[in-house]
Amino acid sequence: TSLARRDQGRPKRDAFVGMLPPKLAQIMVNLAPTKPSGRVLDPFCGTGVILQEAALLGHTVYGTDLSEKMIRYSHDNLAWLKDAYHISFEQDLHVGDAMETSWKQPIDAVACESYLGQPFSAPPSPEKLDQVRKNCNHIISMFLKNISTQLQPGTPLCVGVPAWKDSRGQFTHLPLIKSIEDYGFSIVSFKNTDTHGLLYHREDQIVARELLVLIKK
Repeated sequence: TSLARRDQGRPKRDAFVGMLPPKLAQIMVNLAPTKPSGRVLDPFCGTGVILQEAALLGHTVYGTDLSEKMIRYSHDNLAWLKDAYHISFEQDLHVGDAMETSWKQPIDAVACESYLGQPFSAPPSPEKLDQVRKNCNHIISMFLKNISTQLQPGTPLCVGVPAWKDSRGQFTHLPLIKSIEDYGFSIVSFKNTDTHGLLYHREDQIVARELLVLIKK
């Protein structure tokens, strides 16, 4: 009930940029653990869902987005959260392109849903998938290169990236995942799943969110 309230009760929502479920946002913040009052950055903050969940977990929140409209939406949603849940927290929001922004310090953890590309109602043709995959891979690669130079070693990250399901139920992943070490990160190993096991999607969904859980080297 509380998760549904945070999803449906906030004043600003935008289906065009994707509807990140609060329960997934909460998971992502927990997969990038930091100290209780740590400053959590979302470089693709959108309407502020991850920032909401980070604030409720006691963190200072820092959000940037390419769109001024999304920054306004995040501001309104965080104001609503403070009033609805009777809490106070520090926040910083400003416009910034994740591929080239210089973020303010400190950054204690990063949790974000990156660019997922266009939605599909059916598996795309191989040619279309290749085009979309290359575009997403370029944007996310540039983001990782940019943020890597601005993080202290040991900083945790949880980054949601796209993976595409075909008609057989098999997933196509981003090429950059195989070379993540080249960007200055290590992939966190889990005991009960492999690195491609953190996939969030509905049964009928073509574009899944794959969670990359990383540590800055």
